Amino acid sequence: MDERVLFVYTHPSTFVKGDLAILKRSFRVDEYHFKNNPKHLLPISLAKQLLFLLLNIWRYRHVYIWFADYHSLLPVLFCKITGRDSWLVIGGYDVVRDRKFKYGSFYKPLRACFTINSIKRSSANLCVSKNVLRVVKSISPKSQSYLLYNGVELSPTADTNSREILCVALVKTVQAFFIKGIDRYNNLAALLPDLTFNLVGCSGEIFEIAGVKKSKNLNAIPPINHKDLAAYYARAHVYCQLSRRESFSLSLAEAMSFGLIPVISNTGGMPEVTGEFGYVTDANNLISVSEAVSNALKKEKSPLHRERIAQIFSIEKREERLISLITKKRTNK
Repeated sequence: MDERVLFVYTHPSTFVKGDLAILKRSFRVDEYHFKNNPKHLLPISLAKQLLFLLLNIWRYRHVYIWFADYHSLLPVLFCKITGRDSWLVIGGYDVVRDRKFKYGSFYKPLRACFTINSIKRSSANLCVSKNVLRVVKSISPKSQSYLLYNGVELSPTADTNSREILCVALVKTVQAFFIKGIDRYNNLAALLPDLTFNLVGCSGEIFEIAGVKKSKNLNAIPPINHKDLAAYYARAHVYCQLSRRESFSLSLAEAMSFGLIPVISNTGGMPEVTGEFGYVTDANNLISVSEAVSNALKKEKSPLHRERIAQIFSIEKREERLISLITKKRTNK
């Protein structure tokens, strides 16, 4: 297709890179990296974005934006004024307000204003789970909003007899520490001292900053390259995610693609990922969570877990759905 896409993002995460690769297979894509840190430079970043759009919006047929936030409103408005299509991916953080942990785009009034107006004025909101879709529809019932699950790149599996428990969570702040339920995971490890718990993406220092004593049988492994996660997935038996907020959980889907048995909190979009498999728990009751982990360790890893991910959450399924939505909108104009 000889159509140009402007791809707007703030952080080159795994799922952002995945969408960038998808779009580059079908369109001519230019990247726009909006720098939102440090926060005092935000007005400068917005001014630069405004100038870029004034000079360049005419070059693009579509503008694809990851997350509704400060960086999304100007591209959405420019698209609306000039008749371009804006595709806004709603990842979860952008439709949350958690006062206790000061988490979510809706926590601060100005940020919420940018977010709400982006959602209401975009050509299409692409929601990574049914849970997120329900929230978006409650915010803006008249907007064009669609379900577009995150996509997992399936890797070869390797069978092991390990009894290790795994959690993958990129945690660099105290806020993320508690949102991702790392304190719960740590307390769970303390309840099961004879088992090995691995936590990838979180250094040991953050436990001290959060005022939490790390359990001796929990190995805190700092962030690693995404491709190196396969070794941890391959040797674990149970995948445990006890987040307080979780719109989808790509790492949960990746773990299931390796056949791991999930033990999760009943939060956000995670039950959509696990379906009928694994254990959905009340993560505030760690006794019941520990029982779920013990039961999961008695089960064999299942190829059915991988089949579920392949059928619903593969990167190929996301690409098929995304290109179909873009094509349909083009032909309807």
